[in-house]
Amino acid sequence: MTEQARIRSATTDDATRISLVANATFLEAFAGKIDGAALVAHCGTAHAADQIASILENGGRAWLAELGGAPIGYALLTAPDLEAAREGDRELKKIYLLSRFHGTGVAKDLFEAAVDGAYGFKRLLLGVKNDNHRAIAFYTKQGFEKIGTRQFDVGGTLYDDVVLARGLTPFT
Repeated sequence: MTEQARIRSATTDDATRISLVANATFLEAFAGKIDGAALVAHCGTAHAADQIASILENGGRAWLAELGGAPIGYALLTAPDLEAAREGDRELKKIYLLSRFHGTGVAKDLFEAAVDGAYGFKRLLLGVKNDNHRAIAFYTKQGFEKIGTRQFDVGGTLYDDVVLARGLTPFT
């Protein structure tokens, strides 16, 4: 029998594990698409374990997907920092899964954990690189609609994102 991935709530003690999978998945997703130096600089700061711990200490929530004890994906929910944000919004800041596990249902499980974690909020927002058609299709299937655009800084280089939103029911 093949072992199933496990989704669990993460704590500040998991910051190093999240950092490892954050860097691996970000490099996997964007190497060759984003300037290499900018990509490495971004990973070294935005995905550093102390940065992730700080986010979790200041109201962020995270979930880890693990297989055999190794982190293979994560989701991170924070207060929004998007212009389109309104009172009652929460932002799905990150959701990444090693590509080897795409199509297995783990991304959907991570997403559902984050939606459950947004209980009590009115909308869930996220930004996604405008040419990441696979992710945009996934979010559209989950009920998200485009509400705007933004620029995203990766190591000092700006890239275009679309901003998506989905309403949350009181039962979420």
